[in-house]
Amino acid sequence: MNKGARAKSQLVRPPAAPARARAKKVSLTVDEGVLLAMKREAKRAGRTLSAEVSDALARELRRRRLHDLIVEYESEHGLVSAEELARIQTEWQD
Repeated sequence: MNKGARAKSQLVRPPAAPARARAKKVSLTVDEGVLLAMKREAKRAGRTLSAEVSDALARELRRRRLHDLIVEYESEHGLVSAEELARIQTEWQD
């Protein structure tokens, strides 16, 4: 197994968004500009504000988990170079 294939197989993908089997009603304070933008986006997409906010929160959690995985990987293997990143991106496009 080459280094790229080994690195690719060692990476763990962030978890998918949880199923919408259960929802919990909450009260939040949100920046007015962010709220207006989310409302516009929900309307444009034909979705509820709750669905847009829930998806945005799930994406942020996945982004943070991915960041943690990258930090962990780089602490063990060193920083990923631009060349390595380009090679991996090319391999994943295949």
